[in-house]
Amino acid sequence: MRALIEIKKCPVCNGTGFKSFIECEDYLVTHSKFTLQKCAACGFTLTNPQPSPADIGIYYESENYISHTGGKKSLFDRAYTFVRSKMLKTKRILIEKNSTGRTILDIGCGTGDFLNEMKKNGWASVGVEPSATARQKAQEKDLRIIENIEGLDNTQYDIVTLWHVLEHLHSPDAQLKKIHQLLKNTGKLIVALPNLESYDANYYQAYWAGYDVPRHLWHFNKSTIRKILEANGFQLLQIAPMKFDSFYVSLLSESYKNPNRNKLYQAICALLQGIKSNWKASRSMNYSSHIYIATKCE
Repeated sequence: MRALIEIKKCPVCNGTGFKSFIECEDYLVTHSKFTLQKCAACGFTLTNPQPSPADIGIYYESENYISHTGGKKSLFDRAYTFVRSKMLKTKRILIEKNSTGRTILDIGCGTGDFLNEMKKNGWASVGVEPSATARQKAQEKDLRIIENIEGLDNTQYDIVTLWHVLEHLHSPDAQLKKIHQLLKNTGKLIVALPNLESYDANYYQAYWAGYDVPRHLWHFNKSTIRKILEANGFQLLQIAPMKFDSFYVSLLSESYKNPNRNKLYQAICALLQGIKSNWKASRSMNYSSHIYIATKCE
């Protein structure tokens, strides 16, 4: 593996002091170990050191990375694909409740399934996807997909979405500033993120699939996402749960923690932990993943 870069300034508060939090393994590609650190000033968690933008691509080189490939081979792939198909309509309904317009930009659109759902229901849809493989699959759906956010023109959108994408982006503060320019004054930014304060994160610890090092460069909770949004000109309006995520994340986490167990037993354990995570979150409001809805500050 190539050399890693050290992050010396917190993207949330610009703090320069960090302390080690936990060490996790890249279970998907390299099986290398990566350290998560917390900012001493604001508590924001980051993978540090982390791959550079030039080198991060090698950590996505796996057929199992199904947000890019759309694969359906393993039990986990099939579970992910099934849940994703059910969530497409749910996401569209949420967006239509929060928008008076019909233009949408989806950053990190993968193979374009979500954008295709929006397009079929009358939305003018544009996607950003750096993976050439995923971009080609999305374009086969007759969608307009570009490689990076810098390639966009000055068009402004009613909705900008990042479905489990912000945690992958180098310089998230700079990306949010660009998104601020791309959003109409009346528009909404919708961000989905894993929540490191969830029950399943605490239960699985270093095996928690929500850490997904080193592809996840940043690790948010409700407090730190609010801070980084506000620092970049957004006001957080609403937080909604993603209840299905606890089951899929627990399924992956079980496979990491107990790789030699029978697959059916893993699935049963994951189901029970997913139920427990959602039950505890109904009281703590810390679900496995959240959807954050924000608008521009006035």
